[in-house]
Amino acid sequence: MTDSVNGMGGPEASGLFSLHHIGIVTPRERYDDVVAKVIDCLGGSLEEEGGDKELDIQGSWIQVGSGLRLEVVTPRRDIDSPMTRFLSKTGGGLHHVSFETTEISACKALALAGGASIIGESADHDGWAEHFIHPGHTGGALLHWMQALGQ
Repeated sequence: MTDSVNGMGGPEASGLFSLHHIGIVTPRERYDDVVAKVIDCLGGSLEEEGGDKELDIQGSWIQVGSGLRLEVVTPRRDIDSPMTRFLSKTGGGLHHVSFETTEISACKALALAGGASIIGESADHDGWAEHFIHPGHTGGALLHWMQALGQ
C-alpha cells in the first residue's frame, strides 16, 4: 500500500493527532442496556455521563482497555438532527472516530490537501474546536478532529 501522506510529498502527519474516542449511537430505548453491556462485556468503567444541548443528546463516556474511551450517545428527542438521521438510516451502531490534536488547523490543512471535504466544523463546541471529514471520502467512516480550546 502506498503511503499517500508521506510517500507523495504531502505533509507529515506523524504525531499530529491521537485517538480520543470512538462514538456509538443507539436508540433511546436501548441506551441504558448498551451502556451496561459495553461496561460489562469490555470490563469498562463509567467515566462521565452528561449531555450536549446543541446536539440534543444524552451520553456516557466509558473507559475500556488500556486508555481507550467509548462514547455512547442517544438523541433526547425525536427532532431532525445528525443523530436521529443516523438512527433512521442504520438503526444505530458505530458512528464516528475522534482524534485529539493541539494543531487543529494543521489537521484541517492535511485533510484538505488530501482532497477531503470538511463538514460539521465548529470553532467552539462545548470547549472544543472541531471538524469532520465527509464520510464519502473515507469509505463511509465519519472521522472527527478536536482540539481543546486554550491549547
